[in-house]
Amino acid sequence: MDTLEVIKGKIEVREFSDAEIPFEDQIKVLEAGRFAASAYNKQEWRFILINDKGLLKKVGDLAPTGPYISTAAFAIAVYLDKDVSLATIDGTRAVQNMMLAGWYLGLGSCWVDGLKRDDISKLLGAPDSMRLFTVIPFGKPKKKLLGKKTRKPLEEIAYVNRFGNKLGAY
Repeated sequence: MDTLEVIKGKIEVREFSDAEIPFEDQIKVLEAGRFAASAYNKQEWRFILINDKGLLKKVGDLAPTGPYISTAAFAIAVYLDKDVSLATIDGTRAVQNMMLAGWYLGLGSCWVDGLKRDDISKLLGAPDSMRLFTVIPFGKPKKKLLGKKTRKPLEEIAYVNRFGNKLGAY
């Protein structure tokens, strides 16, 4: 699969099979996050790999919009330095890298935002200087997925040189 096909095919997955994921693949996903671009190369993120089933269940219970974390093979909690203004952008880049790497490896994932952040941080032993950005669950999709998504045509959302100069006019 080439990079553009991974990007075009990646869809959100909220139902995971009970397939085990090799630790080496979990590390590959983490590495993808580590290699994300970072403002001034500060790399102010921290990642917690959660692959203990009991801990996944507890984190899932603390995620009102993401209880499916409980059924994932593993999850990655992404923490950002509270005092770094560009950390949100850098964290988003790292998460996107990890999710695309996971898709390339045949793993589904989904961004989870509805989290009881303080409770999860206490559970994971995070320092007060870091804020929980998200928890991303990963696993083999429970259903066979085609990776097809509906998107507006490029001509409807992109312009050339100036807002309103339609691509089709060139």
